[in-house]
Amino acid sequence: MNDLDARLAKLRQRKEEAQGAVADDLGKLAEGLAKARSELSGLEASRATLAKAIEAEGKRIAGLRRRVSLGVVLLALGALLALILIAGMASRMMSDARTEASRIRAENAQLIAEARSEGEAALQALSLRLASREAALSADIEAMGAELAQMGADRDAARADLERFAELKRQIGLELVPYRNSVVIVAPQGETITRWSAPGLSNLARYNGRMFRVVRAD
Repeated sequence: MNDLDARLAKLRQRKEEAQGAVADDLGKLAEGLAKARSELSGLEASRATLAKAIEAEGKRIAGLRRRVSLGVVLLALGALLALILIAGMASRMMSDARTEASRIRAENAQLIAEARSEGEAALQALSLRLASREAALSADIEAMGAELAQMGADRDAARADLERFAELKRQIGLELVPYRNSVVIVAPQGETITRWSAPGLSNLARYNGRMFRVVRAD
């Protein structure tokens, strides 16, 4: 009986120890479950907070997207308006430039036409002056030619007269000697110079009263 009681006591002790260990494990498990529930509640709260934050951030992002889209649209509209204004200004500037270029071309054409007309008039006047001068020079040259021809004829006649006079002087032996700013006619020895007229000689009649002849002195 004593052995049986001792074994029963040991079994009871082991059972109590096992129950105590189980109770401890159950307590620890309950504490772990409570802690897990607390952590889960915190996670749920964090998830809810995160969800709210995500929702708020989504709304903010959507607002930013709307603002960005509106800004992009406004920027595009501004750029389009600027392009339209620039195109209009460029068109007006090109139109003004074309008008100015047309005006300058017209003025240049008028100036060129006036210069050409003035040049043609000046050339025509110069041609007329040159023609007049050429005609005057031709007339002067012809007159000078006639004068030179007459001078040549007079020179030839004077040379012929001088040659004939020299021949006659040689034939009759007259000498011309300068004396006191005059010329003295010296007749050959034994001859004299007398006045002579020849009314019957028509080619010598113009010398009547001014002709002399050399005759032998008696």
